Amino acid sequence: MGECKLHDLKSVQDRYEKGDRVAGFTLGTYYQAGICVKKDEERASSIYVDLAEKGHWGAKGECHLYGYGPHLKSEEKAVECFRKGVEEEDEVSQVSLGGCYLQGTGVDKDEVKGLTLISQAADKGFALAICALGDCYKDGRGVDKDEVKAVALLSQAADKGFAPAILLLAWCYLEGTGVDKDEVRAVALLSQAADKGYALAIFAIGYCYKVGTSVEEDEVKAIEYFKKAADMGVECAISMLKDMGIAHTPCPAKQEQQLQQEEEEVRVRLGGKEEKEKRKESQYAG
Repeated sequence: MGECKLHDLKSVQDRYEKGDRVAGFTLGTYYQAGICVKKDEERASSIYVDLAEKGHWGAKGECHLYGYGPHLKSEEKAVECFRKGVEEEDEVSQVSLGGCYLQGTGVDKDEVKGLTLISQAADKGFALAICALGDCYKDGRGVDKDEVKAVALLSQAADKGFAPAILLLAWCYLEGTGVDKDEVRAVALLSQAADKGYALAIFAIGYCYKVGTSVEEDEVKAIEYFKKAADMGVECAISMLKDMGIAHTPCPAKQEQQLQQEEEEVRVRLGGKEEKEKRKESQYAG
């Protein structure tokens, strides 16, 4: 695998501030999917558009895939951008085009080709790709099913602080997939992902306290975790609270508000560079 770059939220934000486009794409993905932050597609869009205007093919492809900013929503244009990024050996474009082949998005479905592209991105140390590759081995998509190798890959991505990989690894230990079943280890991993602010993990920890999975049943703690997950937009947490007869109106978490302020400060500091890039890449936009 390539260079070890941490993918926890703070590390990704710091690298984005320094102009790391892969980190910027990862941050956009976090907001798009609600990973370690409250889901906010508008903010994800602004990050992707910013990166696209600076010449990043992977981000431009993402913009076309979802119709962000001035970019026409088009799977074909998205694939075209990803292909150009792959030619430049961009790991974001490799994993994105790989995903297109896995799902048949804008191309004929070809799981083997998709896996090959994702493997190339994983070899560069891109945690999102390593996690995706592990998931492919776990489910047998584009490759013979190998749960042991899946766990090894998910562990690598988890070691980089990638919360979705930590969560998937926790499920493996909880269900005995590729490893001996170990509920204590599973809960420890869920706690690790929850500590990073991953809403799904926060909900899962709450459920552990509700039913007593490797922890003593504690409804008060369960409700506390459910409320926190609900505040981050987890619908099942809202439903769980309702089923428990708990009235709760979700509101933005303080941490999320602070992160919004920090990112806005980054955008202000990068403003001058952005204008230069726009002029330099004027032929690229559109």
